[in-house]
Amino acid sequence: MAEVIVKVNGRAFPISCNEGEQTHISELAEYLNVRVQQFKNTGTVHGDSKLFLLAGLTAADELFEAVGRLEALEKEVQSLKRFYDINNDEKAQSEIQIVDLLEKVNQRVLQVTQKIADNTKSDIVTPS
Repeated sequence: MAEVIVKVNGRAFPISCNEGEQTHISELAEYLNVRVQQFKNTGTVHGDSKLFLLAGLTAADELFEAVGRLEALEKEVQSLKRFYDINNDEKAQSEIQIVDLLEKVNQRVLQVTQKIADNTKSDIVTPS
């Protein structure tokens, strides 16, 4: 286990964490400290407990808002995926129809070519 000492509202707190998490814990503590200082600077909130509580509630509110935005974005992504899938299905169906049409055109061209070849042969006069 690793340990990092963080400062919030001028007070040092030793925090145990997994090895390699020290920087992240320090960043979180700095974020909390900024929130605490914002409430402290209003001059209307007194006492560490209330400062910490308000800072924690503010951070939780920001987290809830972020989660809500993330959920909305995930729904939008799913909607876009469905739209993309529908368009891909329509594209695939159109491609199949085009291939079918081209095959019919090809068959017709072969038939016309055969008739022309047959007529050309019958027009040729063979010596008797």
